[in-house]
Amino acid sequence: MKPHQHAEEILYITDARNGWIRCGEREDSLGEKRYLKAGMVLHIPELEWHVFGYDKDGFVDAVFFYGQVDNIRPEAK
Repeated sequence: MKPHQHAEEILYITDARNGWIRCGEREDSLGEKRYLKAGMVLHIPELEWHVFGYDKDGFVDAVFFYGQVDNIRPEAK
């Protein structure tokens, strides 16, 4: 996955192994990896840059929730 931004987002991590997220104010300056585990709830503010990934043999399963439809895909404008 490439770094991206969109509407405010809530995620519930249902399962993960060696999966992570990086977030930041700019696409080219994301913070350190935060490793994910089942049961975590994440809040990503509107238009915050973020990227999900996983190390070798890893994965992330998550449920995504959006509270509104503005900026779902701002790059499409």
